[in-house]
Amino acid sequence: MDSLRTDAVDHGILHVTAAPALRRCWHPVAFADDVGDAPIGRRLLGVPVVLWRPAADVVAAAVDRCPHRWSPLSTGRVVEGELECPYHGWRFDDRGQLAAVPQLPATASTPPSACLQRLDARRWAGMIWVRLESGGDRLPVVPELDDPTFRSIRVGAIDYTTSAPVIIDNNTDATHIAYVHAGSFGADQDPRIPVSTATRTDFGIRIDSAEMPVARTPTSQRPGSRRASTEIWLPFTQVTRLHYSDGATHVLLKGCCPVDDGSTTVHLTVLRNDVNDPQPAEAIVEFELAVEREDRAILDTIPAGFPLDPRLQAHVKFDRPGIAYRHALAEHVGHREPEGSD
Repeated sequence: MDSLRTDAVDHGILHVTAAPALRRCWHPVAFADDVGDAPIGRRLLGVPVVLWRPAADVVAAAVDRCPHRWSPLSTGRVVEGELECPYHGWRFDDRGQLAAVPQLPATASTPPSACLQRLDARRWAGMIWVRLESGGDRLPVVPELDDPTFRSIRVGAIDYTTSAPVIIDNNTDATHIAYVHAGSFGADQDPRIPVSTATRTDFGIRIDSAEMPVARTPTSQRPGSRRASTEIWLPFTQVTRLHYSDGATHVLLKGCCPVDDGSTTVHLTVLRNDVNDPQPAEAIVEFELAVEREDRAILDTIPAGFPLDPRLQAHVKFDRPGIAYRHALAEHVGHREPEGSD
């Protein structure tokens, strides 16, 4: 596997590929439906990853590198559940063990190092989650996933050219809505909104925002209001529940995959309690993609190195949730904060 950098937090700035703790966390690397008959390649914390199906209901993951000549296995194929290298046809089973070398008789011995570096993979919420090293981190608890009164709508994967914590930090903040999202739901919003509260939890932080007006809802051109509650499951997963004035509840499940220090893929799914009167899924998807595009236009211009030390930036009272996230993330990656950083 690729070697680790040693400067995970450099002068208060977090570089995600260099933080060993993040390698033990679950990260979403693809939607489950994206893994079909052929293998696919992804990157996680700078490491190339291959996903394939050894069986119809199973997804396996490994470092995307054949041990023979380091060819990317994601450009190969799956044959009877085995991953075949495109270079010399070596095949590997679901455990990453060498299953066949076409150039050798079946009884021939093979090098003990001729195996893949298998990675833990799990399917959850319609996504494939992978971790580079074993650890104790858990996936979020989202009761709406099993609630028959909610339906799930896949929005898609959105690529950003900034780091995962920069994107999560954006989602701790409601004061940018009047400016960044003026074209979608924040038109004419008064930027003088109530201060959100941030509470530390065993999974990260919870942010509660007071009711505020919106120019339109995800499925209506009419104005209304909404109340938001956001859970940040460390390190980079967001579960936001938006309660609208028309009685609709809109749950955003956003998993941010740290591709590398300056690239992130957001995997976004929406859960809605409108099964009895379903709104067009296309309208919901377009609304959410419009919001993501507005965020991306700003976030892609922000440096990818994330300031864990709050003293590196200016803050006002509305930034308390973002400061709480910095403290929680610093603890999560094992960074000791300097005195006086509150």
